[in-house]
Amino acid sequence: MKISKQNYTNETFSHIYIEKDALNYPLTNEITSKLNKSKIVYIDNYNEIFSRKNQNPFLQKLSPSLILAVNKGDFIYKGSPLCHDFEQQNFYYTNFIVNCLFDCDYCYLKGMNFSSHILFFVNLSDYFHELSRLINEIKERPERGQGKIYLSISYDSDILLFEGIYPFLKEWIEFAEANPLITIEIRTKSTNYKKFLNYSPLENLIITWSISPQEAIEKYEKNTPSLERRLMAISQLLQKGWKVNLALDPILYIGENWQEKYKEFINSISKKINLKKINAITLGVFRIPVDYLKRFKKFFKSPIAFFPYQTTNGVSTYPEELKSKMIEFVYSELEKIYNKTNIYVV
Repeated sequence: MKISKQNYTNETFSHIYIEKDALNYPLTNEITSKLNKSKIVYIDNYNEIFSRKNQNPFLQKLSPSLILAVNKGDFIYKGSPLCHDFEQQNFYYTNFIVNCLFDCDYCYLKGMNFSSHILFFVNLSDYFHELSRLINEIKERPERGQGKIYLSISYDSDILLFEGIYPFLKEWIEFAEANPLITIEIRTKSTNYKKFLNYSPLENLIITWSISPQEAIEKYEKNTPSLERRLMAISQLLQKGWKVNLALDPILYIGENWQEKYKEFINSISKKINLKKINAITLGVFRIPVDYLKRFKKFFKSPIAFFPYQTTNGVSTYPEELKSKMIEFVYSELEKIYNKTNIYVV
């Protein structure tokens, strides 16, 4: 798999599987025209490829195919309690892109999905229609927050990797601009920030950068930009007035000197970006549903998968004493340089 500075090339995907129903959408032709060296295979239902049993997601991760499909199921989901909800009553997420070209050792997608192929749903307009319906529904029920919604659109993929072939950003920005009651969050590790410079910052659109110590990036976040490059991208958007969050999540046990490494990491953040301009910072240690962890172990042999985690209520994470120590240490270092009222912990 070849990944360029834009995170894809004309040869990234050897095969593109296209649902026959997806041929009715102009976006399908737009995507395939940019990837004209890929072999096209027509299918009746994306689950024939994406959800079939006895796949090897580890091998697929080395050379994923692309699937273009029409989402005929749910478009919007209630946010998971394992995620940061920023104390929002109406916290949701959506996934018009599933799976990622990055190869992070701790990614829950490796345990959630049977496949590592990249899945694009091309009926984006249906997502906006459903969101508009949801906004109106909540408006009519004052006990549900007067129509305000917090929506993450990138939990199941680092979607900014794909903006060059699936041009979604303009449509989401226009939707946010037309619907001030919805706050849209885009999470990323990428440095694909320049498209944002074509637009005026919005109060209700937030870009959240996941950042880690450089040692953790090198060991556990394969194919991702360095910490320095991420901080540069963050700085550029802060200068233009965009709302940016930082996600120190997951905090990882990266050895007995983890405290020293995280202290150095936090110091480097404070030197490279203006923390006073950061909208919020989120913290959380590695955590994963135990069923995902079991599947994860079967195919991916990262040391992260085989740590002696503690499992409570179906979720595996660090033992409580270590978890508390890690959160408390990082929190205490951050509050020395940042307003603690804007630090959120899960």
